[in-house]
Amino acid sequence: MTTVTKPDIRAIARLVAPEGNLVQGQSELALSPALARAAAEVISGGLNHYTFFEGVPELRRVLAEKIRAHNGISVDPDAKPVELLVTPGATGALVSAAHAFLQGASALVFEPYYPYHVRVLETAGARAEVFPLRGERLELDPDEFRSRCREAASRGQFPLRAIIACSPANPTGKSFTRDELELIAEVCRELDLLCIADEVYEHFTLASGDHISIASLPGMFERTITCNSFSKSWRISGWRLGYAFGPGALAGRLHGPGNVFYVCAPTPLQHALAHVLMAEPGYYDSLRDTFRAKRARMAAALESFGFFVYPSSSAFYLWARIPEGFSSAMDLNEQLLAKGKVAGVPGSAFADDPAWNRWMRFCIAREDALLDGAVERIAEALA
Repeated sequence: MTTVTKPDIRAIARLVAPEGNLVQGQSELALSPALARAAAEVISGGLNHYTFFEGVPELRRVLAEKIRAHNGISVDPDAKPVELLVTPGATGALVSAAHAFLQGASALVFEPYYPYHVRVLETAGARAEVFPLRGERLELDPDEFRSRCREAASRGQFPLRAIIACSPANPTGKSFTRDELELIAEVCRELDLLCIADEVYEHFTLASGDHISIASLPGMFERTITCNSFSKSWRISGWRLGYAFGPGALAGRLHGPGNVFYVCAPTPLQHALAHVLMAEPGYYDSLRDTFRAKRARMAAALESFGFFVYPSSSAFYLWARIPEGFSSAMDLNEQLLAKGKVAGVPGSAFADDPAWNRWMRFCIAREDALLDGAVERIAEALA
C-alpha cells in the first residue's frame, strides 16, 4: 500500500473563504436564544469558579434524564464511583479513557476513521488498529472482523483492548445497524474488550430509530464507556462541553487523568446548559427535521455535479465520491479552493488506504443561505 499525504483539516479551513467553508466539522447555526440568556444570567450571577471534574450536579442530573429518555439507559448521577461525568468536549472523555485504559495497548477504529481517535490513542502511548469498511456502501465483513480482532487481541505487543464504535460516524455519516452493533458486542464479550462508543452525532440521524446506543444491548453497559458532546447538537463547539457515562468501575477511572489534564469543564456554561437541556421536548426532533432537509438539498446539488453521495442515515456530513475526470480529491479540492474559494476535506484525511482519496467529506451544518452560496461556488469552480 502506498503512502498518502494526509490533508490538514485546520490548514484547509484557514485557506477557504468563510462563505465556502464546508470543511470544519462544527455547526455554525445560530445559538439557542434560551441558552444565550441562561449563560448571561449564570455568568453575571457569579457561578464562575472551579467545579469537580465530574461536573456540576445540576447538569449531571438533567443529563441522566436525557440518557434515559433518548438512549434507553439508566445511570445514577449521584453514584460513587461516578457513572456520569461532564467533560471538556467528547475529546476530553476520549483522552481520559485512552489514558485510563489503553496505555501500551491498541484500539480498533473503522476506516474511514475520525483522525482524532488515532491521535488520542497516540497521546496515551497506544496504537490504532485500523479495520476497513468495504466498498462504497461501507460494509462490515463479519468473518474478517472476528478474525482480525482475535489475532490482534492475542499478540504480545500492543494487544487489542478496545473497539471504538463511532455511530453515526465522522466522516461518513454511517450509522451501524443493530446487526452490526450486535456483531461488535459479540466480539467485545468473546475477547473481553472495552467498547468506547462515540455518539456525538446521535441526534443527526434521518429518523430517531436510526441510532442505537451499543451500551443498551444485552451485556454491553458493563463494558462500555459512551462519549458524547453538546458541541454539535447545541451549536456550542467553542464551549467545550461533553460527557461520558458507563458503570462506575469504568467511568470512575476517567476521573484521575481527566482531573490532571483538564481540572473541569467550564463551570458557568455547565449551569447554563442545565437550564435548557430538557426544557423543550421537541428540540431534537426539530433538529433532525432541519438537517434532513439540508441533506436532501445538498446531496441533490452534489449529485448534479457528478458526485456519488453515500446514502447514510445521518445528516451532519456528506461523504461523496468525486466526479469522473478528477484523479484525486486532493486535486479537486485545490481546484475548488483556487476557482471558487470553497472546499471540503479530501478522503485521505480519514484513511490509510489510498482508495479513499477519491472521496470527500462536506460538512453541511451551515445556514441555508451559506449552503446555497457554496453550491454556486462549486458550480463556478467546476465550470
